[in-house]
Amino acid sequence: MKDPQATPTFPREGIAFLKQLKAHNDRDWFNDHKADYKRLVEEPVKELVLGVSAACRKRGLPLHVKEKTPVFRVYRDIRFSKDKTPFKTHVGAEMRRSFSNSECLLYMHFSPQECFLGAGVWQTGKDLLGAWRTSMIEDPDRFQKMIAALGRKKLALGDEHSLSSMPRGFQNYADQPIGKWLKLTSFIVHRPLTIAEALGPEMVDTAVQFALAAKPLFDYAWNIEDKHNARPVLLQG
Repeated sequence: MKDPQATPTFPREGIAFLKQLKAHNDRDWFNDHKADYKRLVEEPVKELVLGVSAACRKRGLPLHVKEKTPVFRVYRDIRFSKDKTPFKTHVGAEMRRSFSNSECLLYMHFSPQECFLGAGVWQTGKDLLGAWRTSMIEDPDRFQKMIAALGRKKLALGDEHSLSSMPRGFQNYADQPIGKWLKLTSFIVHRPLTIAEALGPEMVDTAVQFALAAKPLFDYAWNIEDKHNARPVLLQG
């Protein structure tokens, strides 16, 4: 029987299962081993994110999991992909302030090849991206202070999701310090995990400490979302 007081961890057997799934990525094999997936992968990650979200809320970060589906589905969307393998060979889960009107998230990712934590806004839509850019040009100092606060925690916004040229309407800012940031289409900080960290008993605390270090990004994103969501809706007659 599982100890209800035990610290949630991701088991080494879960990594081994994901390796097997990569070698046997077909529906018949998965259906024969679905119970093992739930026991070794899905349930441990569910317990982890529940533990992390509860600990974050105790530390003043209002992060929650999806009530019915805390862990991302194992099934791949293959409708528009050349790769028709049906299952993901990693497992991930996210936490947000709200799943109805917030895109800023804390993300956990486990696979045999890579384990990491991420925080921020990933590939947001046109409207919210516009709100980010407007905020950045209206108060560039505030954005730069957020960047500096992340830097003091040894975190930096990734630039892997960046336009090759200035977005339309923002060309005049190309030579300004804020210019390179206006090209971003995601605002994410990242922390790689060793296998020892990912499978260790301190994983909950590691994730919480990362989330707290990323708090300047959460606060900045939530401020933008609050203003964006409060915009009056114009009714067309």
